[in-house]
Amino acid sequence: MKNIVCPISTERISEHIPRITALFVIILLLLYVITQSWIIPAFLVIDFYTRGFGKAKFSALGILSSKVGDILPNKGKAIPKAPKVFAARLGFIFTSTIVALHIAQFASASALISFALILFAGLECIANFCVGCWVYTLFVQPFYRN
Repeated sequence: MKNIVCPISTERISEHIPRITALFVIILLLLYVITQSWIIPAFLVIDFYTRGFGKAKFSALGILSSKVGDILPNKGKAIPKAPKVFAARLGFIFTSTIVALHIAQFASASALISFALILFAGLECIANFCVGCWVYTLFVQPFYRN
């Protein structure tokens, strides 16, 4: 697919910040799969919500990622913030589903959704590949075409 479209905005962030945040998400979700402690995905629900719905300055992972980004020698280029906000909203949906499945005692299903989110966060972290842009292009953007 050649014509990937991402949501656009005038706000910009360093390209390192979402990648560092994705690494923290991977670590936390792996800890969840190992420990089965529902607190971990519940924390991620709150964090994804804050980043995805306009309260990013309160995001613990966002703050931590910014602090880590500040110590990196290469600050990275500025990228549009909107695709990362959309991806955070998808992360909110995924982690909410993980918590709901955990509460309903569907451990295998919650682990499966966790591994899917680990894969998506891994693509962001390692390859700088935003799955959210694909989702936006295939499922959201067609509804807004003239």
